[in-house]
Amino acid sequence: MRSGNRLNVQFSEKQQSALEKLAREMDTTKAGVLRSALALLEVALRERKNGNRVGIVRDHKEVKEIVGIV
Repeated sequence: MRSGNRLNVQFSEKQQSALEKLAREMDTTKAGVLRSALALLEVALRERKNGNRVGIVRDHKEVKEIVGIV
């Protein structure tokens, strides 16, 4: 069993639905989705601080840049 802090968060119905859908698609729990999202955000912020950009790449070509993360 993991030890850690418990956090209570209220989500809108739309956010709750999206969270449940992601959990099913990722074959994990809602908490697992949130842990993955936090890890991804940490990487994005670290890379931005290092002068890099975050984007979607297909066949070694940038398709989209992800903006608006903080």
